Amino acid sequence: MKVLFIALGFPLPANSGAAIATLETLRSIHSLCDLHLLSPRPETENTARVAELEQLLPGVTLHFYERRPIQAGRFEMYKTAVQTAFSGKTYWGSMWMNPKLRLAVKSLAAKHDYDVVHCDWLQPAVSLRGLDLPVLIRTLDVHFPGMIEWANDPAFGGKLRKLYWQTQGQRFRRFEAETLRAVPVVVTVSAEDEAVLRREGVSQVVTIPPPREVEPEVASRESNERPMILFMGRLDMPVNREAFFVFTDKVLPHVGSETRARVNIIFAGGFPDEAVRRRAAECDIEIRAPLSNEEARELLAQAELFLSPVVSGTGIKIKTLEAMANGKAIIGFAEAFRGVPLEDGVHALIANSPEEFARSIEELAQDVSKSRRIGQAAREFVRLNYDPATLAARLVGAYSQTIERFHQSRAHRASSLEFSL
Repeated sequence: MKVLFIALGFPLPANSGAAIATLETLRSIHSLCDLHLLSPRPETENTARVAELEQLLPGVTLHFYERRPIQAGRFEMYKTAVQTAFSGKTYWGSMWMNPKLRLAVKSLAAKHDYDVVHCDWLQPAVSLRGLDLPVLIRTLDVHFPGMIEWANDPAFGGKLRKLYWQTQGQRFRRFEAETLRAVPVVVTVSAEDEAVLRREGVSQVVTIPPPREVEPEVASRESNERPMILFMGRLDMPVNREAFFVFTDKVLPHVGSETRARVNIIFAGGFPDEAVRRRAAECDIEIRAPLSNEEARELLAQAELFLSPVVSGTGIKIKTLEAMANGKAIIGFAEAFRGVPLEDGVHALIANSPEEFARSIEELAQDVSKSRRIGQAAREFVRLNYDPATLAARLVGAYSQTIERFHQSRAHRASSLEFSL
């Protein structure tokens, strides 16, 4: 089976949830198919990153496309906003459309005759709308709920501006559903996302979480060391930035001064802004950012507890799986465990309020044996539920289903055309 796998970004360095999910999926399937990867070039260390990926994925064929600018110019943004206000189109769909990606896919498909085209994320799939190809879309997030929530924020200024974005949120809701309904198979990474899409009329959907191998156990820290309490995630991303301020402003004030004095709290990853760094300094929280892959691995190995004060978002929280795969006891709000059907008190501690979150920190910081018991159960949970070989077989099965449905649809269209003539 020849597969063209289209990624939103180059999978290395794997220091964000999306990159980790893409990389681990590629590693799980590369020996099961003739795999071609189409992605943007690495943002830094081009030659070294490409060589590292080729070592991780022996036999993979790499292709590159030119991404649209991550930050569009103000003129382009206003122009698109005006055009979509009167055209009935969606702002985000217009901004995501990449003619160069579309041209690259058409050229590669003509040359290699792929059996299936895997689009990771909705964003690159927007550029493929209308192409006669066997496309599978994996939705690592469902986008429209967050867009609608953002537009309906009471703090949103200006009635006209708010009305525009509320309208755009509803337009994108229809656009997202239409894009997904047009392909033979949609893969979600959480049962919650599958339920959302089925309510939007997307019926050809299956849930396959991203694969994750467990990490080997590491030696326990010395008892006289300050236990490290860690959050890891791109702090420049809205969901993680929000989580940081939820922790500093709502959770941390309820943590006793004795506990705060004996632990080392670290928030790591991404490119935090000055407001995050200033608030961290005020709260005696250490910021480690940006991170290399090696630095991220070292932090996860050294951490005693993992925090996830995440309160929003869709998809599955890769940071949760990362912590559990490393055998870490994790404390989080319910949203941190979206797509991870674990048992509270066994595989993790789920807090229902900031006060309960703070009490859990105090409990596990003091009771090291309970912390490690939960971490061991978490590692076993990942081993049983996110096994790469098992999930890779399911994804390849979804590829086969994509091929079958695509050819059935093509035969039906040909038959209908013949009948009409």
